[in-house]
Amino acid sequence: MRAAIRTGLLGTTIAFTKDQPHPLPDTAELKPNEILIKVKSAAINPVDYKLPRFIGGKGVGFDVSGVVERVCATTDFSVGDNVFGRVGISSGSLADYAIVSTDRVAKKPEWLSFDEAAAIGVAYLTGVHAFKLGSVKEGSSVLVIGASGGCGLAGIQLAVAMKANVVGICSGKNFDFVRGESGIDQMENINLELVDYSDDKAMSEFKEKNVGKFDCIYDTATGSGHGENYVSSMAKLLKDVTGEYVQINGGIATLMRYFTGTMKPQQNFFFTSDEDNQTDLVEITRLLKSTGVKPHIDLLKPFDAESVAEGFEHLKGRRTKGKIVFNME
Repeated sequence: MRAAIRTGLLGTTIAFTKDQPHPLPDTAELKPNEILIKVKSAAINPVDYKLPRFIGGKGVGFDVSGVVERVCATTDFSVGDNVFGRVGISSGSLADYAIVSTDRVAKKPEWLSFDEAAAIGVAYLTGVHAFKLGSVKEGSSVLVIGASGGCGLAGIQLAVAMKANVVGICSGKNFDFVRGESGIDQMENINLELVDYSDDKAMSEFKEKNVGKFDCIYDTATGSGHGENYVSSMAKLLKDVTGEYVQINGGIATLMRYFTGTMKPQQNFFFTSDEDNQTDLVEITRLLKSTGVKPHIDLLKPFDAESVAEGFEHLKGRRTKGKIVFNME
């Protein structure tokens, strides 16, 4: 079957193959709580090219949507169900077929296409889990750093739908895009403010005026690859004691503090949880439907060698607005 795989000495080179073995040969059985899906669409995230093979396995990709082909004996899913969610590490969603744990997928709503549903996965699960960590609720003050990227825009959409008062930091040239995709037009008495990170005066004034304001700062930019670091300058904007700073990328120093339990008070480094994704996926689609927004697809490509190379090159350029999706058909 077709698949994107990790190759090379360090296992960080992503290649396209037509000769990947089927994940479930005809004579094999699924484990309890597993289903086999025929992949319709798959989306990619920066973590897909950052993970080496010894951590991420040979298969590439987490975000997926497709049709159930085979089921185990104990599941509420049936053959023919349309599903979406994320595959486990090492499985790989960029393939014609994938085996998925039933607690990592949900039934796809009819109002989402396969392409749109595949774009939810990691970005939206990370956002909803981060906001749980930050105890975000109606009326909370939320700051999203990196508001026009895949995770950042997902965070904006979710926070608006949760009726939080939201501030987004991104390039000024992306203001119209973020506002148009946010769902804010469907909300009453909910604020969305945008700040241009490239405008030194605007950023300085924003930081001076908002010390101690935010319940949750969702930082999708720090540590993402080009030396950005907002933590030291933005942490002071948290509410004293109760505010939570949630960072989703980081270098070696951040990882060491995370794994040794030495993160500073109110500062969190967060990996997307594998636990109970199904409930969260249902909640995400409920929130999106409430404001009438959908995941924004920045680039939709067919699934072939040239497109896989182009898709990852675009992603590494770090100017992606929303998600990059491959349509397997």
